[in-house]
Amino acid sequence: MAVLFFALHMRRGRLNELILRSATLGEGESLSGREAVPAAKSGASPAGAGERVIRPEFTGSAREYFRIWIVNLFFTLITLGIYSAWAKVRKKRYFYGSTRLDGDSFDYFASPKTILKGRIVAFFVFVIYAFTVELYPSSGYAFWVLFLLILPWLVMRALTFNARNSAYRGLRFDFEATPREAARIYIGMPLLVALTLGLVFPWFMARQKAFVLSHHALGTTRFGCDVSAREFFGIYILGTIILLALVIPVAASMGFALASQVLPETLSWIGFVIPAILMYAAYAVVYAFIQARTTNLLWNGAHGPGIRFSSSLGAVKLARLYIGNVVAIAVTAGLLIPWAVIRTLRYRLESLTMTVEDDVSHEANPVLERVGATGQELGDIFNLDLGL
Repeated sequence: MAVLFFALHMRRGRLNELILRSATLGEGESLSGREAVPAAKSGASPAGAGERVIRPEFTGSAREYFRIWIVNLFFTLITLGIYSAWAKVRKKRYFYGSTRLDGDSFDYFASPKTILKGRIVAFFVFVIYAFTVELYPSSGYAFWVLFLLILPWLVMRALTFNARNSAYRGLRFDFEATPREAARIYIGMPLLVALTLGLVFPWFMARQKAFVLSHHALGTTRFGCDVSAREFFGIYILGTIILLALVIPVAASMGFALASQVLPETLSWIGFVIPAILMYAAYAVVYAFIQARTTNLLWNGAHGPGIRFSSSLGAVKLARLYIGNVVAIAVTAGLLIPWAVIRTLRYRLESLTMTVEDDVSHEANPVLERVGATGQELGDIFNLDLGL
């Protein structure tokens, strides 16, 4: 999916997992368009002279997505996971088609068979890894070294696959980066994080997110992203302070309760459950704070020819969404997962705006090489989050 979906889907939060509309192409057709497409149409909010402000609109509903979700879940279970490739395509096409930008929706063209092939390869790689590590535990280090070495390739293939199968107004997205650029981000930076015991992790996150966004393109139009690593450091430091301020009192009260044994033995579980719930709520608050601030910082620094982005996520509202989602999913044994996904996605979309110049147009790419789904599925099976 393209740039908006990297920002708006939870990931694996792989809520992972929306951009673009084009006439549906058959599997054997070209991946290019030939016409120039205007960046925006009339009808959005006015901005400056020759500019308009456009807000994405999500037209889907929890009821519609529940029907898709429950059918996907049922057929995935009875086919022992084989249908999951078709389920993934159905879900993405629903989200893409339900997201409208300046009057037009997005399209997703990936073939379920291509995704299934990628998943089969990823599954066999995982099985080989699991059995080898079980028989020879020390071989796990060799696997992780190999994984780190091929990580840039996995990232590039996954992002390219998603981008080239996403389209808006007849134009395909693309992801263009060199192996050297990817290696600097996905090998060099993690090694630096490890050597500094995590102290430069905010710098890594700033570089990684800017790398993903700035190497995407709509047709031949490249996006850019200017992000301050210093501001990322400030967000993570403040988030750590908030986490400590919330967790320390909870941990102290739990220790006091255990030491004083104020609860009868039959109710001793309360001394663990309530603090655990409070600690999770504290984590959700801090996670929402970091997500909101870094997402706003990223999109406020994103731009393209005649295009500027802006994000206004609120940390408090996002925290309420996350906590409410978890509670609703828990009390309904997972049946409200579609409702939670839709309400979160709708809020994230409502918080994003684009300012465009009326006279800007985008040109289609030349013919794009088809990319397999192996890189994407390997990333999924090893829980590799490639989003923004």
